[in-house]
Amino acid sequence: MTASEYIRLRRLAAKLSEHDLAQRMAALYVSTAERRSGDTMLDISKAMLLLLRAIELPGAIARRPQTIASLAAVLPFDVDVYWQLAQCPPDRHPRVCRGCATSAHDHDAPRWATRTSCERCDPAGDGL
Repeated sequence: MTASEYIRLRRLAAKLSEHDLAQRMAALYVSTAERRSGDTMLDISKAMLLLLRAIELPGAIARRPQTIASLAAVLPFDVDVYWQLAQCPPDRHPRVCRGCATSAHDHDAPRWATRTSCERCDPAGDGL
């Protein structure tokens, strides 16, 4: 699994559209950063949507750790898992569900149905 796929699957598991998550990111930005004069919430939301789409591009990796830390403030995922997927060779990747991207590092650690699927995504354990 790639880091970008991990973010996309975590967003989908949280039942958030790209637009919903971009709005959350924009609201966080507005509440924590100094804005340039003239920036509207719509402008910031559009910028966050472009950023999110860039992060979710196949094979993409965020350039700045702060971007991923900020994203984690509005989307439930594990920053350490993201960076392991982004920086480590595949044989050092953590176990991550291919359906929802949950991992053993989550607060609600999954019960595994198969080697690559948690019980929520594959309750029968048949490998979907």
